[in-house]
Amino acid sequence: MSAGRAIGIVIASVVALTGLGLILGGGGVLIAERVLSDDSGFVALRPATIEAAGSAFVVPAEILVGDGLSTGAALDDQQLQSLRTRSELVLARTRALSLLSRAAQTRRGLARKLEARGFSPPAVRAAVARMVELGYLDDRAFALDWARARSAARAEGLKAVYRGLIRHGVPRPIAAEAADEVCSAEAELEVARRLAVGLSPRAAANRLSARGFRSRTIARVLRELAGRRSAPE
Repeated sequence: MSAGRAIGIVIASVVALTGLGLILGGGGVLIAERVLSDDSGFVALRPATIEAAGSAFVVPAEILVGDGLSTGAALDDQQLQSLRTRSELVLARTRALSLLSRAAQTRRGLARKLEARGFSPPAVRAAVARMVELGYLDDRAFALDWARARSAARAEGLKAVYRGLIRHGVPRPIAAEAADEVCSAEAELEVARRLAVGLSPRAAANRLSARGFRSRTIARVLRELAGRRSAPE
């Protein structure tokens, strides 16, 4: 089994293990613990499920090993609360890594996705902070990359690019800076001229306005169109 496959199995098991168990009054019981191995000698302890007071939660393998827990271990309320809190922190980081492996994120965007998946505010803040610490989250780098790709693919103006960055959770000062850098006056004017080719002044104005071009860019393109229309044949 390859290292990539092994990591994938561990992550998948953290996210998706379920099971049945017993309820202990005033405490809980460790109800599931599994070992995954193959012919190459890879061994991975899967997470366990703990059920208490009618609800269950998953405990990641790293916490099981660190705490020396095993199947059938009885847990008091203090142990349960500690396990629940620490487990959520680990699972939130795992989910954050999974989301980042699929696509770049902003701090705010990643936080929103983690919150939507039911993680508590402290777990979300801790996961986002850890991703920043590891260098996996950089709002400015995200904003510049997104703005360049959007401008090239959609031929949009500065205002449209700025609004798109805000929707993706980029802070307003960073969004404004990135949009201004990518959609400079000269660059925006060139794109606007291409979009206005063959159009009447009114049609050009409507098209450029709908695509978020600045008013001064639209005005300059319209003056150029008017000048060409009035020039002698």
